[in-house]
Amino acid sequence: MKYQEKETRNFVKQLGPGLNWGNTLDTHDLHLETKNPSDFETYWGNPVTTREMIKDIKQTGFDVLRIPVTWQEHMDENDHIEKAWLNRVAQVVDYGLEAGMYVIINAHHDSWYMPDDVHLPTAVEKTRHLWSQLAQRFQAYDQRLLFEGMNEPRLIGEIEEWSGGTPRSREIVNILNAVFVRTIRESGGENNDRYLILSTYCAKTYREVLQDFQFPEGSRLILSVHFYSPYDFSLNIQGPPGFDPKDPLDTKEMDQMFEDLDRFFISKGMPVIITEFGAVDKQNERQRTAWARYVRGKAKKLGIACIWWDAGSGEKTGRPFPLYDRYTRQWLFPDLTEALTE
Repeated sequence: MKYQEKETRNFVKQLGPGLNWGNTLDTHDLHLETKNPSDFETYWGNPVTTREMIKDIKQTGFDVLRIPVTWQEHMDENDHIEKAWLNRVAQVVDYGLEAGMYVIINAHHDSWYMPDDVHLPTAVEKTRHLWSQLAQRFQAYDQRLLFEGMNEPRLIGEIEEWSGGTPRSREIVNILNAVFVRTIRESGGENNDRYLILSTYCAKTYREVLQDFQFPEGSRLILSVHFYSPYDFSLNIQGPPGFDPKDPLDTKEMDQMFEDLDRFFISKGMPVIITEFGAVDKQNERQRTAWARYVRGKAKKLGIACIWWDAGSGEKTGRPFPLYDRYTRQWLFPDLTEALTE
């Protein structure tokens, strides 16, 4: 791991709270015959994104909009992105920038970057093809637009998928991150200085994952991890709804994660963004609010920016994370939202 320049750390420190615009442009494995972007955008139950929705997000106090995007169903056999899909992604990016937000786009559910030796040649090729097109399309966009190369790159279907991977899979994640950075930097324009976000294996914070992560050569590079801890409270819908920030049993796992991020990255000048964090609704807004305040408090002390996972309010959005009802344009949990934006 290499030291990063102070400027990037300061950039991350000044970022305000963020919100993911999930289960929207990241739908995948649908095998639809249509090429209409709105059919994909709405397939998991969310409405078509509007400029007014994004203005609501900004006006409530969110500063960063992360837009998860899946590309593989919108690329032909030569890896050319469908024009209509790219135009729609760019339109939603513009909504965020016009609202005065920082915007992140990524490659979210694209299965071709599975980090093993079988997929590696294809992953390298597709990473170059995808990001060279995106770099060209957004070449003139200023530094408020950030690129994130991969989301949770992992050994899909393997026993090590969620447990931190293998030494080789973690090495391949480093290789693909380096390919992503080189591709963007070679594209010219604003891409020469664009902030780039790089994931650990599966965005995990296990100690062996953090130890094996390596920043590529270059500047304006930021580490990405995800935070759903403790699991039974934050992700397990059948788990206990309680959380007490004064109980070491509730905070031990969380504290250890922040200590490790500090030890391996922050203390060495390396910037970090928690690009996803959240806790599912179990009719426990008070406890979720306390949890969110605890996470943000620990992160703020270390200069780490945080982006809440919001998958929207549609009927197919999976675990209940949403803060904002996109149909009514109302905030569902005022106290939790305040804790995330104060």
